Amino acid sequence: MVKHDLNQALQRMRARNIPLTPQRRALLTYLYEQESYVAVKDICEAMVGEYPHVNAMTVNSSLHVFKQLGLVNELAVGGTSLRYEAAVCS
Repeated sequence: MVKHDLNQALQRMRARNIPLTPQRRALLTYLYEQESYVAVKDICEAMVGEYPHVNAMTVNSSLHVFKQLGLVNELAVGGTSLRYEAAVCS
């Protein structure tokens, strides 16, 4: 089983001077705790308790940044649905 390194991902964000908001940190933490790909809908549902104003647009925006930094992998399912998983491994 591959172990994903959240600390390495956070360091990569700091090195690139990407703002690490509480919501982005929570999103990264959630992704790095998962053992498989997850959909944006699942991420939103998991975060809504702590961050009631998080929506799909916010999550997608952060995922785009994470993808550009190589922190997440994106998988197209059925040609229309996207799923995400942590990418930085130790």
